[in-house]
Amino acid sequence: MRLASRILTALLGLALIWFLWPFGGSNEVVTAVSPPPPGHEGRLFTTPDIPATSAPAPKAATPKVAAPQAATPKSAHAIPGPQAIPGPQTAGGGQTAALTTDAGAIKPPLKPKLYYRVVVRDGGTLDSAGTAITLDGIKARAAHAKCKDKTGRSWACGAKARLALMRLISGRAVTCKVPASGAPKALTARCSVGGKDLSVWMVDQGWAEAAAPAEPKLAKAADAARQRRIGLWR
Repeated sequence: MRLASRILTALLGLALIWFLWPFGGSNEVVTAVSPPPPGHEGRLFTTPDIPATSAPAPKAATPKVAAPQAATPKSAHAIPGPQAIPGPQTAGGGQTAALTTDAGAIKPPLKPKLYYRVVVRDGGTLDSAGTAITLDGIKARAAHAKCKDKTGRSWACGAKARLALMRLISGRAVTCKVPASGAPKALTARCSVGGKDLSVWMVDQGWAEAAAPAEPKLAKAADAARQRRIGLWR
């Protein structure tokens, strides 16, 4: 009896379930759930994958156009050549060339200086208080030099030239044109006594030769001494 009652109760339950379960009686559409994508199998809930929007392509950089520059004249980059240095202006508006020596250096300014107690070393060298002065523009014989006359006889031309210069100076002060600055112990200068240029006088008297290149005045004096056959030319 109990077994039959249990079977009947189970059948009623099945019938009730059959009646209540919506098999074919509903218009609802059941959609099948697609399996999760790879890599999401272990997740209970998944979020829809939002397609990644592609980043906008970078715009190409617009090349900067350099502003046109003014054309530079060629003369601006040209290496300047040597320019003439203007000389001092003359009264008429012209220019005079600067006086230079053969080496191209400007001669230093000179000033007259008196030398006392002058000792004559030879026909072209003086000494005053330890300062040796060589007469400028001439070539003189040494004090011990010997010369030969037209007959071939030797004579003491160096001593004669020294004596002639000593007689001209006669213990007087000698004026020489020396550099304005400094006090050298040895110098070459034009000197004079009583207004007479010692260099010109020695050449004119035949006791010295004109040094090359000879000044016009000294060259003329040397030619005159040779023609007269005096001094070294006797």
